[in-house]
Formats: sequence, C-alpha cells, structure tokens
Amino acid sequence: MATPPAPDRPVRVLLVDDDRDDYLLTRDLFAEIPGSRYALDWEPEFDPALEAVCGGGYDVCLLDYRLGAKTGLDLLTDARSRGCPCPVILLTGQTVWEIDLAAMQGGAADFLEKGRLDATLLDRSIRYALQQRRYEVELQRKVAERTEELAKANEALREADRRKDEFLATLAHELRNPLAPIRNALEIMRMASDNPESVDQARTIVERQVGQMVRLINDLLDVSRITRGKLALQLEVLDLAEVVEAAVETSRPLLDSAGLAFTATVPDGPLMVNGDRLRLAQVFANLLNNAAKYTEPGGQVTLAAARERGHVVVRVSDSGVGIPKDVLPHVFELFTQVDRTLNRAQGGLGIGLALVKQIASLHGGGVKAQSAGIGKGSEFEVRLPAADGKV
Repeated sequence: MATPPAPDRPVRVLLVDDDRDDYLLTRDLFAEIPGSRYALDWEPEFDPALEAVCGGGYDVCLLDYRLGAKTGLDLLTDARSRGCPCPVILLTGQTVWEIDLAAMQGGAADFLEKGRLDATLLDRSIRYALQQRRYEVELQRKVAERTEELAKANEALREADRRKDEFLATLAHELRNPLAPIRNALEIMRMASDNPESVDQARTIVERQVGQMVRLINDLLDVSRITRGKLALQLEVLDLAEVVEAAVETSRPLLDSAGLAFTATVPDGPLMVNGDRLRLAQVFANLLNNAAKYTEPGGQVTLAAARERGHVVVRVSDSGVGIPKDVLPHVFELFTQVDRTLNRAQGGLGIGLALVKQIASLHGGGVKAQSAGIGKGSEFEVRLPAADGKV
C-alpha cells in the first residue's frame, strides 16, 4: 500500500507463514491487544504471498523467515525489487544476528523472535512500522515537491539565460547601428567643411544618432538602479494631464514618422497624482514609442486618461501586430520582446515595458497588458492612486 491507513479504518495485516499453528498463535496475540483495530489475513505459500504483498491491499506484512524452500528474506527482496512499499516485519524462531542484519539491509521495518513475542511487543512493532512508513511518505512528498520546485527554478534560469543572450546580441546590434551614420557624418563634415549646409545636415545626423545611444544607455542605467533599489523618485502632487502632454511631445516625432494616426483624450479638470514628473512622462512615452514600433503605417494609436474609483488611469491602445497569448503574461519581464519577425522595421532591448511596470509600482500603482492576439492590436493600462482621493 502506498500510504499508511487512515485512523477511521482497520489496519490490514498479512501474515505469511507456512505453519498453521503459528498462524493461530499470532491470531490469538492480536486478540489480546486492547482495543485492537487490526484485521489479520493469512497466506502460507510464497508466490501467492508475494502477489498479496505487492497488491496494495495491506498496511503491514509479517513474514516468517522459513517458508518452505525459500525464506521471508527472499520474499522481502522480491517485493522490494518490484517497488512494493508495504512495511515488513520479519519473524523468526531464534535470534540470529546475521539474519537480523540481512533483514534490516533488505528493507524490513523490524525483526521479531517468535519465542519472545507477546501482544504488547507485536502491537508496538506494527505501530512503529506504520509510523516509519508515514515518515517515508511525507519525505517522498517533500522530495517530489522540492524536485518540482528545482525543475521550475532550473527552467526559469535557462529561460533567463536565453533572454540574456538575446538581449546582449540585441544590445550590441543597437549600439553598433548608430556608429556607421556617425562615422559617415563625421567624414562629410571633414570633407565639406566649406559647405555649411552639408555640415549642418551631418551634425543633425550625429545628434540624432547620439541621442538614440544616450536613450539606450539611460534605459540600461534605469534598469540597474531599479533592480538594485537605487532609483530615487522626486515626488510632488502634480496634474497627470501635464505629464501626458509632455510624453506626447516626446513621442510625436516617432508616431508621425511611422505614419500613424494618433488621438489623445484627457478629461476636463485636473488628474492629480503624487508622482515623479520625469519618471511618469518616461512611462507614457515608453508606451507610445512601443505602440509606434509595433503598428504598421496607416494604423491607429490612442491615449485615453480617466478617473476611476480613486485612481487615475491612462490607457494606450494600438491597432498593431498584437501580442501572442504565450508572450502576454511575460511582456513586463526584463528583456522580453514580441517576436521581432512581427515587426521587421523596429528594434529595441526589451526593457521599456519592464521599466514601465517598475516605475508604476514605485508610485504605488500598476500596469497591465491586453491583446486579442497576433494582428489584433494591444492595450496597456497604467493605474495610479489619485492624490485628491476623488472617485
């Protein structure tokens, strides 16, 4: 039997002994146990006894050492080789330490001498065997749980390692991309030093590409600060509508260059929150930039702010490539990206949404993502506590 008996049912005991008189004596001993809740069965033959021991119907087995041409140790060995966990107590006519040692090594719970056996000793030995089995079952359960936890942890580590490798490859690509136009622009400035228009155009290219590199590096620094708990917020009571306006100004060039229709809806009256103006603007700019990256030209991006039950809520929606169902639970994890093949024109390090979540959390708020699937757009919702407490 896999587990010990429940307290509300009899303990089923199988006696394997080829001597009927010994069976009758053992039965009488069980009858002497006060308040006995044991149910005793008897099997005199080896092969049927082995099947009964391994059949899962008994809580404990008493094996006589002598079983005709074979021994109780043989039966115990065969049972254990078949994976039968039933507790076994070996009975013998005399104490022989070699047999005692062999029984313990074979997995017997106890070793009893028939000539000294009484009801109290028998009851105590069976109780001990059942308790040991309970310990084994509990240990197996804990080992199985721990094994499962370790398997999950190992899988998480493998996934984190995979994402780290992808991130490093992407980071190298993103940092290298601006170098070629910067190098070309510098060469133009050197060769066309007497052409102010060409120099100005080259300078504009350098400034734009350097700005892109600065944004990447700043994102990396922000992730490092947040994960180490080093990001300090400059909190003030502010109107989130002003923050949204600043974020739209930052993202407008990217939205326009992507050929997207953009609308913003902000209610009349202030949307007061207690927050860091720059960090919250970073949150909404990241969401708008993300929408621009993953929406095809001619698509739609919307931003809507509202008051909802003591919170200020901002939703950024797009008609873009959408988010696969298997990716959706992980979009706010560091270095997670929607499949790049879904949007060949845009890159990214997979840290923008992680920053959005972490900054929102530092403000006592939260963020969630929704998508009906690939090709069906997505929506990101940021929810922050209202500073004025109005519903």
